Amino acid sequence: MTLVRPAGSTDHRIRLALLVGAVVSFTMIGGWSGLVVVLSFVVMLTLHELGHFLVARWSGMQVTEFFLGFGPRLWSVQRGECTYGVKAIPAGAYVRITGMTSLDEVEPALEHRTYRAQTYPRRMAVALAGSATHFAVALLLLFVLYGMVGTPDPDRWMVGEVVPGTAAEAVDLEVGDRIVSVAGVEVEDFGAFGAVVRSLPGQTVEVVVDRDGIRTERLTTIGERLSTDGTTHGFFGVGRARPLVTVGPVAAAGEAVGRFGDLTVMSIDGLTSFFTPDGLSRFFSGALPEGKGPDGTPSDGASAGGSASASASNTGGPVVAGSSAVPSDADDERLLSIYGAARLGSAMLADGWGTYLWFLVLVNVFIGVFNLAPLLPLDGGHVAIATYERLRSFGGRRHTADAAKLIPVTWAVVSLLVLVGMVALYRDIVDFPDLG
Repeated sequence: MTLVRPAGSTDHRIRLALLVGAVVSFTMIGGWSGLVVVLSFVVMLTLHELGHFLVARWSGMQVTEFFLGFGPRLWSVQRGECTYGVKAIPAGAYVRITGMTSLDEVEPALEHRTYRAQTYPRRMAVALAGSATHFAVALLLLFVLYGMVGTPDPDRWMVGEVVPGTAAEAVDLEVGDRIVSVAGVEVEDFGAFGAVVRSLPGQTVEVVVDRDGIRTERLTTIGERLSTDGTTHGFFGVGRARPLVTVGPVAAAGEAVGRFGDLTVMSIDGLTSFFTPDGLSRFFSGALPEGKGPDGTPSDGASAGGSASASASNTGGPVVAGSSAVPSDADDERLLSIYGAARLGSAMLADGWGTYLWFLVLVNVFIGVFNLAPLLPLDGGHVAIATYERLRSFGGRRHTADAAKLIPVTWAVVSLLVLVGMVALYRDIVDFPDLG
């Protein structure tokens, strides 16, 4: 094993120390939850590239680099013919496989180990390995959620938050209590509870509360709030939560597969909707002051409950709007930057590990689907080229696509993705959605 020192006068140990210092500084600024989110992203990106790496090595291809991050090299180590290391900008990871296109110059003796020289199944396996890794992680997390951690029961709700100074506090409600009825009306779901409460502003009513199987009747006066239309409605002051339930291994596997399919379809629909002239227009206009819509208001159910927004743990996971995991009150098909995703992840983590696992499921599904878009430099672009060459090959003669003709398209795609990323970052900094 040989250490490879980066070019320049700065010692690699100093650069590594700077990296560690940056991580420590980030932890001090963003807290431990921010560090957990960042490390989660690093792990996901590493697993993605590890999928490419392992399949390529298994197929006999030459892999010369495996790096976390981009930009200046901070640290690296040489093992065999491959260099492993860390670079300064933690915005991704990559592996370098010899001969990915017809433009790569390779020594004749190594041509048989290039990506382009492999059979169609092996090239497809390498190209799909990254997304397959994300899908496998998502399925595993879903299995853990359904079979071990638990998912919110859609048929039951309980008190998840008590707002100080409200009717809920006046009757000594606690988190975990279940409200059975209000003013003699049974409230089996949170929507029904909110409807009853809104209709009783300022009235003194009887509330039946179930605590650990024991029901008690309590009197309280419903609070009053002024709606945006000038009318007065009742306000109780509770947030909703749902008890977590688990299922057996077989049922958990079935639920995981079904949910994974639903999320995959949602991600595909979101991406296809976003990357249209109309979707991009709405996204870019959202960065302009005149492009912003009116301020959102809490839903009726949330207003009755006294909470600005329902957390992911209450709904079974964050809502996917458009192409990314965003709060349900997002103004449009909002694509979050890495910074925005980190902020959302921190909010989800603050809501509990179960909620955070849902967040990781959504991120893995989204990244897996996004990378399959049939455009270079994404993995789907290599899938498309390999498939095109396969279809054009006849009679034992192998057709090779002219990579030079694809360079303008590749640069156009990269430029669009960079522009979208910059605008998303700007919007996340100046106008991040309210997480409640």
